[in-house]
Amino acid sequence: MADGKVYLVGAGPGDMELITVKGLRLIGEADVVLYDHLLSMELLGLVKPGAEVVSVGKFAGKHTLPQEEISALLVRKAKEGKTVVRLKGGDCYLFGRGGEEVEACHEADVPFEVVPGVTSALAAPAYAGMPPTHRDYTSDVAIVTGHRKKGDTRPIEIPKAGTVIFLMSVGNIGNIVSSLLEQGWPAETPIACIEHGTWYDQRVVGGTLANFLEKAAKADLRTPGIFIVGKVVELRDKLDWFSKRPNVLVLGNHPERYKHLGNIVHRRIIDCVPMEDYSAVDAVCKDIERFDWIVFTSVNGAKFLFERLYAMGKDARALAGARIGAIGKTTAKRLSAYGILADVVPQNESSTGLVEAFAAHEMGGKKVLLPQAEIASKELPEGLAAAGAEVTAASVYKTVDVDPGEIDFDYIDTVLFTSGSTVRAFVKKFGSLPPNVKALALGIPTQKVAQEHGIDAEVLG
Repeated sequence: MADGKVYLVGAGPGDMELITVKGLRLIGEADVVLYDHLLSMELLGLVKPGAEVVSVGKFAGKHTLPQEEISALLVRKAKEGKTVVRLKGGDCYLFGRGGEEVEACHEADVPFEVVPGVTSALAAPAYAGMPPTHRDYTSDVAIVTGHRKKGDTRPIEIPKAGTVIFLMSVGNIGNIVSSLLEQGWPAETPIACIEHGTWYDQRVVGGTLANFLEKAAKADLRTPGIFIVGKVVELRDKLDWFSKRPNVLVLGNHPERYKHLGNIVHRRIIDCVPMEDYSAVDAVCKDIERFDWIVFTSVNGAKFLFERLYAMGKDARALAGARIGAIGKTTAKRLSAYGILADVVPQNESSTGLVEAFAAHEMGGKKVLLPQAEIASKELPEGLAAAGAEVTAASVYKTVDVDPGEIDFDYIDTVLFTSGSTVRAFVKKFGSLPPNVKALALGIPTQKVAQEHGIDAEVLG
């Protein structure tokens, strides 16, 4: 068997969109992904079905696997003929063990490539409004590791530069500050810690070398964090753009649609899965040519209906006699992938918008098929029935709860509920909406479900 190949891929500092185009492609092609913990877990949702995903992350004082075993695992998987992606937080080489890992590949005659990543040393200051270099402040920057072996309290050698950035330093901040002062840095020099840089819960704690240790103790600094020292820290008040945007927790799909609302925190809380019994749907599909309209209220409605058609040996031609409605642009785009162009796509992407759009059509006696979720809003079928249509609602999929992971609501400004199912799953998982968090609902039916669960949600306009 021919050897596979190892790709060392920098995943960036946290924000999923900061990974490179090449890195993103390789994640989707990999047979095996070995990942660190300091990266967006959403990236792991992009691996292909059947790929092996292995955590090899290092936490403070605890290693999931020793470094030697990680390197050996890379070699072994490649020797099995597999494409292996070693997904590392930040950049592959900067203060990491990436060089050792590809050295092991070289010694084992395993081919490898390195895909650089955006380092937190540059990304975190950018998100916090502190450019490491600036023509009016400094033309040089040094990046230093503040991580020392346990018990090593020797002063840190500070390079001569206008800005110094320390990585892996939270546990050694006392030594860093004392080393700076001992090596001639003025006590009034600005310093800041950027915790969880580029993540939704990014926080900046600032001060001067004279008072920073006191401020850091009161703030109870979190890891990971970087420290930036120098006059450029003063630019934060003018150039900080990230913290001025609200953090919006989106619990449904297609988070890209809501970027205008602020910094999107995407956490899926439900998943769409097939029905256990399709006998009723299959009976409808056998006679699908009888419908005058087929109205899709979601991408999943289209996906699962076409899966049933394909299973019966049918394709888009079975819909040739029907006109097509789509609840919004995303659903219409998915339909176009099946060769279907929607006749009705409302500007108001909701059940209400569809009902309003169909007011312009004569629906009396028209046979309408609604491929939908097992639990769905009644607004659309009731609205079409009120217009005289004969409505058949077919449950082509159902939703199940999934774990959204940990969410720190101290850093969330708004929660967007995209369906009644997301409301119910949220309440089941978290109980109630924290008082500091605003709620938005996608459509009136979702708002009604929120109200039923004690959540005062505003309809997203």
